[in-house]
Amino acid sequence: MERQFIVVEAKGIKDFRANIRCYEKKEGECRNVYTFDCVVGKEGIVSYEKKREGDGATPSGIYTLGFVFGYGEKPFTKMMYERLTEEDKWIDDPEHPMYNMFLRGNTDAKSYEIMKRTDDLYKLGIVVNFNREPVIKNKGSAIFIHIWKDRDTPTHGCIALDEESLKDIIEWLDPHKKPVIVIKQP
Repeated sequence: MERQFIVVEAKGIKDFRANIRCYEKKEGECRNVYTFDCVVGKEGIVSYEKKREGDGATPSGIYTLGFVFGYGEKPFTKMMYERLTEEDKWIDDPEHPMYNMFLRGNTDAKSYEIMKRTDDLYKLGIVVNFNREPVIKNKGSAIFIHIWKDRDTPTHGCIALDEESLKDIIEWLDPHKKPVIVIKQP
């Protein structure tokens, strides 16, 4: 069975600079397809057990990938795509019943992330299924792979890289190959 793996590894402890490597496993052989520079949370990569809402860290672990999202027409991808609108939010209020979920429309949540941002960081992205099934209150929310501001600016917990490299990954991904992301602590 063919499989796809994305491996993210920080360059040092509490370092937000990292590498992202894409691998494809076929007939027992694993080959590197892409390697790019990326950035992670300003507090680096922390263990799943230590990850908390708003801590500025990226959670280590192995996670499936959710849908691809963006502002424009569906890019070339085999993944499910959600075209974002001004109505779209990701709930990060731990007390809300839709905590760590995508929502289109109004909400009474005390806190949420607007998905169609003015800085274009979410012009293209991929949902990382961290803390999704089951959702644990205060464990962390809204972990994505998205476009970076630049290589010297960390995220609040996501993984970010340049737009062209992200497009390459999105085009490469195939849900039939059951892609996962492996986020490793240094």
